[in-house]
Amino acid sequence: MILEAFAEYLHAADPKARATDVLSQWLWERLNAKPASNVDRVLHCEMSICAGKRLRAVTSDESPLLYSKSSDDQAYGFKGTSDSGKRLLKSLYEYCCSYEQQKWARWVHRLKASDFNGGPPGGY
Repeated sequence: MILEAFAEYLHAADPKARATDVLSQWLWERLNAKPASNVDRVLHCEMSICAGKRLRAVTSDESPLLYSKSSDDQAYGFKGTSDSGKRLLKSLYEYCCSYEQQKWARWVHRLKASDFNGGPPGGY
């Protein structure tokens, strides 16, 4: 249910944007608004927003943290407030990674051998 809601949001987003940036934006919008759906209610219960100047990404299974940096050098992040929230955040992050790999694979698949003729710029 939550992954499906994010997937719809991701597919409607700018295709040039990184999936993790889109996830950060989606979580920010959902967690800063009043819960309007079951998805929002679950997110409000299972995740929280962290803010500070020295946030860093933690990718361990113990406490996953997704972060983003805003323009005023203030960082914000999202963390699971329970074990299920941590698993949810990790699943959303892994979905983003998978989505990026799929975009890369499509790009590579569209390339032709002739795209590489001529050698590097400036010759060998």
